[in-house]
Amino acid sequence: MEYKDHILSEAIRLVFVESRRQQGLTQSGLSIRSNITRQFISQVEVGKRLPSINTLCALANAYNKSLSQLFHEVDRFYPLIENKKQLFRIPPNIAAETRRKLSEYINNAKKQADSATVAPSAPQENTGQ
Repeated sequence: MEYKDHILSEAIRLVFVESRRQQGLTQSGLSIRSNITRQFISQVEVGKRLPSINTLCALANAYNKSLSQLFHEVDRFYPLIENKKQLFRIPPNIAAETRRKLSEYINNAKKQADSATVAPSAPQENTGQ
């Protein structure tokens, strides 16, 4: 499989958010557990940064997962995101006004799809007590 950076970044983002929420951690709690700044974790979770291999190892440990488990989860999300991106493409031969309306509709659908991909939950700080 050929990986595209923007899709890989989105897959990593989703795996990180899902893993953190499954652990019941806030970004601050994950920061403490992994010794990575909360700001960096936030940037990864919104897709602005990609972690280095050392950071991936630290986060995998913080999630109580192996690096291979983390990559397996990224592989699981990758085709879903790739298919979603293809689903939301607008054909080039559509009239300008129709294109604008379709684009607006697609953007709303993307927001709904994104919120459904990683269901929001109330993360709780894991104090270890």
